[in-house]
Amino acid sequence: MSSKDRRERAEAVRTAVESNPEAVDVDELADLLVSKSREARRTAFEAYQALVSDRPSVADDVGARLETHLTDDAADVRERAALTTAAFADEHSGVVDGLVPALRSIGIDPAEPGREAAIVAIAKLAHVRPASITPAVDALVAICDDPVSTPASARDEGGGPGKSDAAAALQPERERRDQARLHAIAALTLLAADDPAAVRSAAPSIASLLEDDHHLIRAGACEVLEDLATAYPASVEPFTPELAERAATDTKHPVPWRAADALVALDAERAECVGEAVAPFASDLSRFLESSDADRRRAGVALVADAALARPESLESMRPTLRDLLSDDDAFVRMNAVIGLGAAGTDSDRATVADLADSDPDERVRETAIRVCGRFDGSPGSE
Repeated sequence: MSSKDRRERAEAVRTAVESNPEAVDVDELADLLVSKSREARRTAFEAYQALVSDRPSVADDVGARLETHLTDDAADVRERAALTTAAFADEHSGVVDGLVPALRSIGIDPAEPGREAAIVAIAKLAHVRPASITPAVDALVAICDDPVSTPASARDEGGGPGKSDAAAALQPERERRDQARLHAIAALTLLAADDPAAVRSAAPSIASLLEDDHHLIRAGACEVLEDLATAYPASVEPFTPELAERAATDTKHPVPWRAADALVALDAERAECVGEAVAPFASDLSRFLESSDADRRRAGVALVADAALARPESLESMRPTLRDLLSDDDAFVRMNAVIGLGAAGTDSDRATVADLADSDPDERVRETAIRVCGRFDGSPGSE
């Protein structure tokens, strides 16, 4: 059948939907949805949208037919089926729900031409049914860790990207892959927020993405690790140094803030570990402490307090900033500044902390100041 014939057949089906929806052959409609003609596919999709409002059961029938196409022997059919499924995921996610295993089989295979489309379909489904993508976690993680790289032969003598035809030819593929990778990491963040257990076993692979070249992949990895740190701190603890380095040295927004959030989440159960990891970078956290955003100051001062307790000497250059934070508008910031100065400050700093035990307007800060003064002057029962 020629492209013209396919387009005409799709238009005929659309007309039939308007005049006699009960008579429409659903299998034919589903076959047209994976037609070689893009225009025919678009027309068939419009016909489906109109038909399903009259015949809701059509959704299941089309889903079953699409599954057949997703597992077809021909790679080009599978690719078109994946593209169509991705289109369905936007407005008709119910059709896609049962197709995750078939999509996963395509998305996990680097040789599949429809790999990126399958990943996008899975990722779009995560926005409405995050739990349903659990069987495809490995495929999502795998494509995140598989960017398109410029081959060595296409690089200049200095090691940077060259201007060769080979490098230029890869650009469209690289952009498609990066779009799929961004969809994939977004889906993983949604799943981790909904069900951290579903991504727990993938923690090492997620942590490896902290070194990815794309800053949004790094930021997404931090988000996933934050949810894991809250639910399963032991699974994130081995990667605390990598998170600390991202928080302190990464210059691409929003990576440092996401990394800090993950460390703060881990702090609840692994404060000593966080402190040891952050201490070498303590002075680099000044951008958090000096931020006008209270949430960033909160995260930064919590990490600095951990570092002070783990390695007091690491905060020598931070004492003036901590003293300034004793008058911060936010009580949580003042409270952690008290802890930091109590651990790493001078006798004069501790005297200032002692004054806050009587003068601070917030009871939590006063109680913290009392405990800190007791701890560092050796009073019994003050730990």
